[in-house]
Amino acid sequence: MEQWAVSSALTAKGKNNIIARLCCAQDKMQLSGFFIDSQEFARTARHAEGQIEVRALARLADVLADDEGVLDWSLDGELAKDALGQEQAWIRVIVSGELHLSCQRCLLPLDFALAVDNRLMLVSSEAEAEEGMLDEDDEALLDGPDLIVAQLEQSALELVEEEILLALPLIARHEACALPQHDDGKAAVSPFAALAKLKH
Repeated sequence: MEQWAVSSALTAKGKNNIIARLCCAQDKMQLSGFFIDSQEFARTARHAEGQIEVRALARLADVLADDEGVLDWSLDGELAKDALGQEQAWIRVIVSGELHLSCQRCLLPLDFALAVDNRLMLVSSEAEAEEGMLDEDDEALLDGPDLIVAQLEQSALELVEEEILLALPLIARHEACALPQHDDGKAAVSPFAALAKLKH
């Protein structure tokens, strides 16, 4: 069962520091039903955190050997300057835990220590996001943050799931393992080896 908690912080001038915290029981809400106004989430420096079962992340199904386990996640909003010194809205996504990937060579489970920690800069439109990614004349943008379009109802699940997918290895493989065996005891032919033969 998924768990989450949300807090928002509003700091007044002087000594006043008002912190409002809302905690929801796990049987009342799941991450899949948790949506945020991303701009407001960043502007008011809100925080959300919880746990989610791996089996709830449907987009990972094709790369997993099994869907056992639980991941810790958190979202933090903030206003901060970018590399050009301009104030921007950001959402920081942190996810940690262990996934059991399927090795692409031996097809056996491969334990993968997941450690996601990424800051996403909010932009107002897809056009602005594409412009930022295509502007290769600015080195600051080349090495800059990932851009996402701000939404009034941003799915927290989609944010977390997308960052997990981006953190996975392109080819999950043990450092040392063998191809799976056929019933006759002979090793199976790698599909990559077969493809290489076709090129000659």
